[in-house]
Amino acid sequence: MNRMNTLRPKILMTYLVILVLGIISGCKDDTPDPVLIIPEVKVEKRNVLIANQGTSGDGSLSIYETLSKEVRYNVYETFSMEVRHNVYQEANGERLGGTLVALTEIDDKYYFVLQDVGKIIVTDSSFRKVGEFSGLKSPSQLYKVAKEKAYVTSATANYLTIIDLEGYKTTGIIGTGAEVTQAVVKDSFFICLVPGQNTFLEIDGIRDSVTVVISAQFGLKGIFLDNTNLVRLYSDVTHTISTWFRSNGENVLPGILLRGRSASVVYSSTQDKFYYININDNSIWESEVEFRSARSKLFAEVAELHEELQTLAIDPLNGDAFTSYQMKGSDSTRVLCYSQTGQLINEFSVPSPTSNFFFP
Repeated sequence: MNRMNTLRPKILMTYLVILVLGIISGCKDDTPDPVLIIPEVKVEKRNVLIANQGTSGDGSLSIYETLSKEVRYNVYETFSMEVRHNVYQEANGERLGGTLVALTEIDDKYYFVLQDVGKIIVTDSSFRKVGEFSGLKSPSQLYKVAKEKAYVTSATANYLTIIDLEGYKTTGIIGTGAEVTQAVVKDSFFICLVPGQNTFLEIDGIRDSVTVVISAQFGLKGIFLDNTNLVRLYSDVTHTISTWFRSNGENVLPGILLRGRSASVVYSSTQDKFYYININDNSIWESEVEFRSARSKLFAEVAELHEELQTLAIDPLNGDAFTSYQMKGSDSTRVLCYSQTGQLINEFSVPSPTSNFFFP
């Protein structure tokens, strides 16, 4: 009896311990294990294609690649930059074999315009060759005007060449009276400059025929379409941007006065501004496009540079500006990259003078 009395408290204590452990164990099971939360870091990759004219008739392609991470909502900072050269040669095991005067993209294919050998080489998006056009007379630019059809301008011929983009063949020509230098495509119409005759032409891209011939001021050098689909014309003699109002027939009105002679005029639809190089002091200017009322303001000034700035281009994605100059006593060319606020953010060298920059 005494032994039972002695064991009873021990048994009760054992039950209590088991009960407490059960409660503790049950509470632990209801609590989720801690989870490590890693915030998402958005990384943006950007490629800028650089067409290098080449030396001794051998052009090449360079790619300026940047990686940027989001530091605040929709605000990115670049953390990696790389420049790759001879991209076409690496992809195909052969050189372009000509002077590269223009590079453009049409329907996920790249077109390399080789002026001195009369060719346009076509590649896929990985720069692997898929076809070519040959027998062209000093080709300078390529413009798609309709489905599977493009016009090719020439540095020496007084006509446009019509090409079949699908069949890789020429299908005809359109007489222009003199060499066409620059053009834009508005709806199905091809509007081009013919400085040798102080005119610009409107060509029906469906019927391949000239519909309007417009007399203009001397020195036609540049043309672009703004966001309102108006045609803007730059004169190298009057240093003005004028506007062609198609609804008013052949009416070309003077408009925006630039600050001196310009080496290059480009329009950014994202910024709704045009930019130009003032070759008098190697400065870059920006301007609104309002008819007659716009005024230019300094965008970037290249300090202590004695070589003339060449091509100018604006990245439509972020507003960065790219320009270049050939280094004295060398075939190499220095590329300058400015932010959309006009701050120099990077510079690097490419093998030869740049024909144009392209933004995929």
